[in-house]
Amino acid sequence: MTETAGGEKVPFIPYVEELPHFLEPIVGPYKERMGFLPNALKFYMHRPEIAETLFTLNNTVMRDPSSTLDQNLKRRLATVASKLNGCTYCTSHHCNILLSPEGGGAEGWGMTETEVQDMLTGELAPQNDFVRVCFDFVKAASQDPANVPDEVRQALTEHLTPAQIVELAAVVGFWKLYNTIHDALDIPIEAHLHQYMGFVDL
Repeated sequence: MTETAGGEKVPFIPYVEELPHFLEPIVGPYKERMGFLPNALKFYMHRPEIAETLFTLNNTVMRDPSSTLDQNLKRRLATVASKLNGCTYCTSHHCNILLSPEGGGAEGWGMTETEVQDMLTGELAPQNDFVRVCFDFVKAASQDPANVPDEVRQALTEHLTPAQIVELAAVVGFWKLYNTIHDALDIPIEAHLHQYMGFVDL
């Protein structure tokens, strides 16, 4: 495996380093939220029109002001979904965000490493039934979307509104999409996130 001087794998296609002007309003906040420009975005720049659609969808699903689900909950659910989908790239990114301190320039939720590990192994008890059924659905739908148990769907109707249920399913579908793209392209994980690569195997 060929590595760069910084310890990252060399991508099998080149990164695009220059940002198209029409993407600046979307990528600027993305970079600020992450604290850096992810390698995945440098791949997407080869097709900026697709990038614009994907980044807009990401924002709408995960953090739009119209959201009916809490942003922190969706980040935790996305982490579990990405782990179940086997995507080391996305799982590492999610864990970095969850473990980063709150209140900084980038998104961070101040979780401890033990909390993140227990969340990924299912040992962290949900705060309430609402959260529990969300995790139950994300686990079932990520592993086998055509066979989500009826009792899981029934529990959703008891604790979530229809809008929340659709939003929850969109979280599952969005990360299945992103995980598939990033794995298929074998996007190199940024060197400073290598410490989180093992979380996908928990």
